[in-house]
Amino acid sequence: MVTLKLTAKLTDAGGNPLASKTIEFYKSIDNINFSLIATRTTDSNGIAEVTDEITSFGTYYYKARFPGDEAYEASEATVSYTYSFDWEQVVQMFMQWLPMILMIMLIVLMVSLIAVALR
Repeated sequence: MVTLKLTAKLTDAGGNPLASKTIEFYKSIDNINFSLIATRTTDSNGIAEVTDEITSFGTYYYKARFPGDEAYEASEATVSYTYSFDWEQVVQMFMQWLPMILMIMLIVLMVSLIAVALR
């Protein structure tokens, strides 16, 4: 599972932050059909944030949308995130446990040999 922090910054044409504006956050798996995951209001720096948890491997698309108001036109931005299996992490964990696994196998082998010798 991965938790993503999605951040949108809303500014005017001059780069000045827009406070107290509504931002809609959407999610999609095909970059066509988006579902609303949250609505947030921008802070004094024009920032709106939301988190989303991903539990399945794949590519996800996120859209932050400002629906517009009486002073500003609507705008949106879309990004993607690919959650994939990390083989490097699996190998690294295995290598950490390898000495313990070998020690246990050695102990089992020794006990088996002692048991056979005592028969």
